[in-house]
Amino acid sequence: MTKGVLGIILCPLVDDNLVYGLEHDPEPKNITIVEDDNSASLRRKLDSKGIPYSKIDWETVKSGGYSPDTEAFNMLIYCINLGLHSKPEELKSIVEGLTTEFQPHVDAMGFYLGTCGNYEWDAPGWCKEKGYKPSATFCDKDGCLCHDCVGINIAGGPKYNDLQRAYMGHLYVFPAMATNFDDFMEADAADSVGAMENLDEDMMAELGIEPGKDGYLRWLLSLGDYQYILRINTGLGDQKEFDEEIQKVAERTRLTIKVAEEGWATLQPTIDLYEKCKSLLG
Repeated sequence: MTKGVLGIILCPLVDDNLVYGLEHDPEPKNITIVEDDNSASLRRKLDSKGIPYSKIDWETVKSGGYSPDTEAFNMLIYCINLGLHSKPEELKSIVEGLTTEFQPHVDAMGFYLGTCGNYEWDAPGWCKEKGYKPSATFCDKDGCLCHDCVGINIAGGPKYNDLQRAYMGHLYVFPAMATNFDDFMEADAADSVGAMENLDEDMMAELGIEPGKDGYLRWLLSLGDYQYILRINTGLGDQKEFDEEIQKVAERTRLTIKVAEEGWATLQPTIDLYEKCKSLLG
């Protein structure tokens, strides 16, 4: 029987991966989610699966107001802003700061996120150096870090390189990206808005930029010679919702949907991380 508190720092772009572990784990568990806007996607998905949870304010946790049953399996989940994928240094700083704040309240940590540009950043390794509680994150079958959400779902960097060679000029989309597409693109909205403000209608017309945020997005994709959306079916999430949302993305980007061949997606990092996190509690 698993006992103790597992602290989880979660990016919404991999919340399907965590939900999969929760859904397929028959052991009773007490799930507590730090309530803020970033946790909305996770809470919606747990509600749809009938997985119970409670909510708590982070200040309450830090002040000692979180009182889990020490004889039970507990999870304390903090969801970060998925837009941090475009700000690697800020992502690293925020996650390390949160990890430090977690320490008095947990027995182990799980990092449900990618490094997103921080290629030398090994969060579990950093925890070990600091003398923090044991921790784990997504790795491929050889124990190498999965650096972003695509790598997490296809099992690592080497396979990612193969995917890029096989599908050049494709926008890779998996279920959680499709269902969080607006939030995902919002990460670069400030830069887009700033760029658009410096362009008048004549300049936009000359460059071939249509009015509106989607027009700027389509222009950026055209610069990279993107022609297709690569539909990567991880088997996670709601498949009907995935089909609906990826179709909306295709309409907005005007890219053609292409289905990735079977064998690219894998649940290996997802299953391994959940089992590793539980083993850290003993």
